[in-house]
Amino acid sequence: MKRSAPLHPLAMLAVSAALLQDPATALAADVSMIGTWKIVAAVPAPWSKPEEREDLAAAGRRMLNVQIDFKPAAVSSKFKLFNCKRRVAYDAVNLPVDTLFNGNLPEPNPAAEAARMGFAKGDVPSVDVRCVNARFTFHFRDQDTAMFNLNRVVYTLKRQ
Repeated sequence: MKRSAPLHPLAMLAVSAALLQDPATALAADVSMIGTWKIVAAVPAPWSKPEEREDLAAAGRRMLNVQIDFKPAAVSSKFKLFNCKRRVAYDAVNLPVDTLFNGNLPEPNPAAEAARMGFAKGDVPSVDVRCVNARFTFHFRDQDTAMFNLNRVVYTLKRQ
């Protein structure tokens, strides 16, 4: 029987780190807002009042096809709220499903609502984008699809 050579200490450290890595941390590390995105869908938030939904849907339609460019140090769009030319900060985080959209998913089962919205079970990779004039949290359904809430409308972004 042939014996294999022992691993180099640095290789052993890398393998150990990979084995010990928290899977939730790995989720957030896999997502990024950097790039060009387009708003492809807008629906009234599930926590909005039924009598508001028609007006919210109309507001959402006005934002369809808005393009947002996320760069390392700036965010730009024809929509003023997404214009930030300095001090942009991106923080990848993993959020428990009951904290999505600032904890507004309807009770008693926010996980069921999150599943209806297309999110996988478990923590959701998200990115907080902070700027001088605004702060948004984008929740990822996959690496190229993110959702955010603005004024009780949930917008879906697709990477371009």
